[in-house]
Amino acid sequence: MRADFISEVESFDETAGVARMRMTPDPRRYDRVERGGETLYVDKYLRSAFTLDVMVAGAWEGVPNYSLQPRIQSATVYAEARQSALSNEMSSGEYAPPAESPLKHHDIESGGNERGLGFLSVDICGASAMRRKNPTAFDRAYELFTRELGTMVGQFNGSILKTKGDGFIAFIDHPSFTNLCDNLVDMGLSLLTLLHRSINPTLAKVGMEPLSIRIGADYGEALVRQFTNPSTGFASQEVASDALNRAVKIEEACSPNQFWIGRCLYELIHVKWLERATETELDGASIGMPDYKTYRMN
Repeated sequence: MRADFISEVESFDETAGVARMRMTPDPRRYDRVERGGETLYVDKYLRSAFTLDVMVAGAWEGVPNYSLQPRIQSATVYAEARQSALSNEMSSGEYAPPAESPLKHHDIESGGNERGLGFLSVDICGASAMRRKNPTAFDRAYELFTRELGTMVGQFNGSILKTKGDGFIAFIDHPSFTNLCDNLVDMGLSLLTLLHRSINPTLAKVGMEPLSIRIGADYGEALVRQFTNPSTGFASQEVASDALNRAVKIEEACSPNQFWIGRCLYELIHVKWLERATETELDGASIGMPDYKTYRMN
């Protein structure tokens, strides 16, 4: 489970380096109610109730704290800077990397055990028709798309699992599932911002057709293993994960320029993202996931 609190520093001992904090259940997420002589905090989004003891049990004692902040301050400011850089590139032919340094590409570490990973699938709508209509223009647009959106993935501490010819699948691997899930949702929304504020305006300036994309994401257990063939020397990383499969199926069900997430991811994101999520009318059975809920991120 995830619990959201508002944190306030009550005191700080500079000599000992110890801070005393007040942690209050976030009222955006919880209603406080009295029932049977007991105080309960009712989650407005997941419709579950907990005592304060249950919410904080084991939350800090003996548990490491992690930080996983995006490497950019604002997706809008970043996209505007990239739009300027791409416009210059179109005229000069010289690539200018972003000022912010993304996480370098890496494979998922193979451990032989299942662990929680976040997956995000991106697809260009109508890519096949665009390629048939003007293969040279589409290939150039796809090059910019893959490079710029792939860089944005790194800005949110993720990496590309594989490209698909008309999109890609990305992942985030981190021991803090709460930070991981927040970064995954932030990444998906930022990819849309980058497309519409940077890539498409650049394409329009040179008379090229703008792109529309679908994005799906989910979180869950994954088994990562290395497959090798000693006879031929072939080696490949395999990722077995229902969460990965769900992310792809959810993406395929989206309308153009929408970003949907699955219930498993929804249950683990911060209330600031829950406030921006709207349940969709997706028929889960139509994509092999009966009764599985999905949500559009706005």
